Amino acid sequence: MTDKLAPPNSESGARRTLQDELADVRTDIIRMAALTTEAITAGTQAFLGGDPSAAEIVIDGDDAIDDLYHRIDDQLLLVLARQSPVAADLRAVITTMRISHELERTADLVVNVAKATRRLYPHTLDPRVRGIIDQMGQQAVSQTRVAIDAFADRDPTWAGALTDMDDAMDDLTKSLFRHILADTTGDEASVLRAVQVALVGRHYERMADHAVTIAERVEFMVTGNHPDKNEQK
Repeated sequence: MTDKLAPPNSESGARRTLQDELADVRTDIIRMAALTTEAITAGTQAFLGGDPSAAEIVIDGDDAIDDLYHRIDDQLLLVLARQSPVAADLRAVITTMRISHELERTADLVVNVAKATRRLYPHTLDPRVRGIIDQMGQQAVSQTRVAIDAFADRDPTWAGALTDMDDAMDDLTKSLFRHILADTTGDEASVLRAVQVALVGRHYERMADHAVTIAERVEFMVTGNHPDKNEQK
């Protein structure tokens, strides 16, 4: 008598479904990160060019990032409800949800830069300040891309490297503040402009901080260990 085939393992079947769903979400996270880095570049160029129209495009474009954020959130809540993940899978779900939040906050900071463009118009930035802001924008893009590469590759080793990269952003921030103080004449208009530029510098610094946090969350997702440094800078 021929043995009957054993029924498929329902647990392993559910696990495959879970991994498929997480893969779909991972694709959306990567897309969200691409939109965010594009926004950083566009927002930086709008600010450096003193272009309110370009800034408005950046502000309007944030809706697409917000839509992805809410879609990812909804997908992950469904995964939690349907799959009841545990251990490493649960870490992956929770971490992915938090990473999407970090990207959404980064995109909101880009919107703040774009709004500062409108407030400073038609003032022309000092060439030295322009150069620093340009570098800060590039640094924010680089760190965000590295952080998402770490997520896509499930590579926990990037957390330390991103912390080192973040030192470069901190140095740029200090340099920006020095130039702002040197260029401020003391009249009300000059002080208000200085405050706006300083806030823009702070926005870029926070973008870089979010990238570091993403890499730290990847480290936790993969290893189960919390990074030594505080996750919230």
